[in-house]
Amino acid sequence: MNYEKKRKNVNGWVGGWGNFRYQLRKIVNLVIVLWLINMGNVYLKADISQQKPLTVTGIVRDNTGEPLAGVSVVVSGSTVGTATELDGKYRIDVPSDGSLTISYIGFKKVVIPVKNRTEIDVMLEEDAQQIGEVVVVGYGTQQKVTLTGAVSAVKGAEIVVTKNENVQNMLTGKITGVRVTQKTTEPGAFNNSFDIRGMGTPLIVIDGVPRTMEEFQRLNPEDIENLSVLKDASAAIYGVRSANGVVLITTKKGSKDPKPQISYSGTMTFQFVSGMSKPTDAISYMTTENERNMHNLYDQKWIYSESEFEAYRNGTKKNHDWYDYIFKNYAPESQHNLSITEGNDRTNYYVGMGYLYQNSFFNTDDRKYNKYNVLSNLSTKIANNVMFDLHLSAIMDQRNQPNQSAVWTIRDYWRMNPLIGPYADEAETMYNHAVTEGENPVSFIHSDLIGWEKDQKKWIEGMASLKYDVPWVEGLSAKGMFSYNYNVTNFARHKKEYYQYRYDQASDSYQRYSVSSPSQLYRETKVKTVMLWQFLLNYDRAFGLHKVNGTLVWESQIRNGDNFNAQRNLILDIPYLLGGSADGQIGNMSTSGSDLYKEANNGLAGKFNYAFANRYLFEAQFRYDGSSKFAPGYQWGFFPAVLAGWRISEETFIKDSGLSFIEQLKLRGK
Repeated sequence: MNYEKKRKNVNGWVGGWGNFRYQLRKIVNLVIVLWLINMGNVYLKADISQQKPLTVTGIVRDNTGEPLAGVSVVVSGSTVGTATELDGKYRIDVPSDGSLTISYIGFKKVVIPVKNRTEIDVMLEEDAQQIGEVVVVGYGTQQKVTLTGAVSAVKGAEIVVTKNENVQNMLTGKITGVRVTQKTTEPGAFNNSFDIRGMGTPLIVIDGVPRTMEEFQRLNPEDIENLSVLKDASAAIYGVRSANGVVLITTKKGSKDPKPQISYSGTMTFQFVSGMSKPTDAISYMTTENERNMHNLYDQKWIYSESEFEAYRNGTKKNHDWYDYIFKNYAPESQHNLSITEGNDRTNYYVGMGYLYQNSFFNTDDRKYNKYNVLSNLSTKIANNVMFDLHLSAIMDQRNQPNQSAVWTIRDYWRMNPLIGPYADEAETMYNHAVTEGENPVSFIHSDLIGWEKDQKKWIEGMASLKYDVPWVEGLSAKGMFSYNYNVTNFARHKKEYYQYRYDQASDSYQRYSVSSPSQLYRETKVKTVMLWQFLLNYDRAFGLHKVNGTLVWESQIRNGDNFNAQRNLILDIPYLLGGSADGQIGNMSTSGSDLYKEANNGLAGKFNYAFANRYLFEAQFRYDGSSKFAPGYQWGFFPAVLAGWRISEETFIKDSGLSFIEQLKLRGK
């Protein structure tokens, strides 16, 4: 009993001493920490007292001397910052021995030590790798890093790397989500499938004006400055017509170089047939026919004898290669582009001209295409706060082809027998009628024989706008714009009666067969006009690390389409209706919704963007859209969208950690 009790007391004493040492160690550590904190505060106070803040002012300009607005000016190593005003000026408080970090999209970031200076002017150098970071969005532009929607962009310089007659084909593989399928290479056909993420035809907007897919296809790629694709809720600002996405194209503007800059580019390309099946030769054809007939259930016999084989082997009879009669080895194509740009601080202009010639694989030059493009953009400051812009463009093209489709010509080519030639006589002056169903594909490639088709299209557009920067409200501007588009299509088809011949061995003469009788002339004209009025208010301002942008737009568009056509059987061989007979003549018009219409769209649209330190992003947009296509009571619809983004890569736990290799990481929601 006594032993056990004593043992407990000893144990209790030992445990108490260990606990006491532990507590003492904690007290000593606490004293050391408090002492260090106190010394740190002393040094910090002394340091602060030495670093007297200075008010630094200055102007930020680009490499041409123009002031830059919205440039980020931040005290290095802190979150204290501001942004330059419209005149490029800034004002910020910074320690006398601190540094300023100055950055702007499209320019190289610079870090400038203050060194007790109170006035620091900065000239930023363009960064070619970042120029494309500013993208075109609905009714304006936006820094790519602050985008909250699915927007893809490509510069014009990247588009023209690929050489093609259709700007749509030049986009293949350059924009995610955009699918381009070329259905034919016929000159001037422009028969492409073009969609965004597998949806239908997107809305095309060129320089702020909704345009047709035909105009987009015929744009001169050398005139394109940049192209953006809106794929999701970011397209809601264009309302009901943006359900399949929106393609935004901006054409080139003038430079501020007082010396005229003249640029020329020309290409000569050759297209080659790929994968074109060729009919077999005479020997192979006769062999196949003999084998086929020997596999019949009844009447098994050779169709062609050995003597007939020998006649083709020794050249007594001629093997006819229809490919050489119909096709040539390549199709030539040439493009020429000339542009002139010039300007100064008040006025600048850009003028671009383009020409495209395209020929076909057929053995004549009767199937061809010519296109002419003219574009001019003028900007001038008519007053200190008033900017006038004038846009004029014209596209003219003509597609010529024989009065028979390329598809039908190739179809009949594949049906031809190598034992029978395209001509009935040895001098090759009479087209052979003794071919499959009398359809001789060699005759189909000659316009002067079977007739021709001519399809001429013209688009002429003018657009004028006035922009006013409100002087008493910094960042506020108002813009009014009017656009007029005129499109006319003239189509003519001259079907000619012509003759084919068949040799009659019994009479040693040629029998004549009339084909495509009677001769006819068909004419059609389509006229389409589009007028657009637009009034826009825009507010764009930076408050330190806060950036705010708001846009309100009223837009009204009227579209008209009309047409007529006429046809006569010709008495005289002239390509005019007056050379025909009034008997059986046709006068009509197309009632297709794409040819005959009178439509209108009205819309009130707006958007609001907010960004904090280019890190936390918010965007809201809407369109109250009205269309005359719908019945009364159902003509208006409301299309809202809310988007948000978080640039995680800008957070300190990314930048100051082992994950600093992540340059762009953004979380988006809509």
